[in-house]
Amino acid sequence: MTAVLFGGGYFYYIAQAVCPAPLAYSLGDIDERFNISRDEARLVISEAESVWEDATGKNLFTYEESGKLKINFMYDTRQQFVTREDVLKEKLDTTQGMSEEVGATYKTLVAEYDKLKMSYEVKVDAYENNLQTYNAQVERYNKQGGAPADVYERLAVEKEKLNAEQKSLNALSASLNALVKQINAVGEKGNTLISAYNQGVGVYNKTFGEPHEFTQGDYSNSTIKIYTFEDREELKLVLVHELGHALSLNHVEDEKSAMYYLIGKQPSPVVLSKEDLLEFNRVCGDISLWQKLKLSFQ
Repeated sequence: MTAVLFGGGYFYYIAQAVCPAPLAYSLGDIDERFNISRDEARLVISEAESVWEDATGKNLFTYEESGKLKINFMYDTRQQFVTREDVLKEKLDTTQGMSEEVGATYKTLVAEYDKLKMSYEVKVDAYENNLQTYNAQVERYNKQGGAPADVYERLAVEKEKLNAEQKSLNALSASLNALVKQINAVGEKGNTLISAYNQGVGVYNKTFGEPHEFTQGDYSNSTIKIYTFEDREELKLVLVHELGHALSLNHVEDEKSAMYYLIGKQPSPVVLSKEDLLEFNRVCGDISLWQKLKLSFQ
């Protein structure tokens, strides 16, 4: 059986390709059985965000009472949903099949998006070059007191062409915007399926004697859920990992990294590894103008 991950899901990370920092978070519900006060929870969360911010030198998180990212402390009750192995396995197989179908649809949409984006970028470059040439001519003739009649007519034709190019670019931009929304909708569906699958796998492993993998927390739908932790330092590690997912970071291969998919060999106190920082820079480094435009479409 596939091991349960820290949380989140493949589709969500791709759908949220642009780093959302600075990310406003708030403290939601805390199950009283954790025996941790809201002040203490706030302090540990602050320490977890500092692990990212101190290592990157960036303002990545900010606490707000109405922050979109909710952090809840709740005991995991997924074991109550399934009591028989064959029923659970069938459900997991069905969910996995559905997620693979959604994944195929997602890849098709992304390929279509990339193709359209490339066409858009080429046309933007051509338009900007033509516009720059036109403006330079207009400025030159204006300084000379006006353009001759034949030149004026030619410039008027060029202006009409530029207006047509601009309308075409606006139409392409609208198409890109629609595709991004569709991609995000499919990604959200995939995220829900992956989350359900991971939850089911956790129940299967725990109930039927498989090795119990790391299920202390997860991230989905702008919510971090903390299910269990042995001590304060482990809680901070779980929060560091899930805050990474909230920034759209994926898992990394180094088992000593905070973003590794299992808990166990990370240092204590937790520090970011080289692989953690490489993944951070991949997603949250200085983004290009195109990425900013893409983010504005969402």
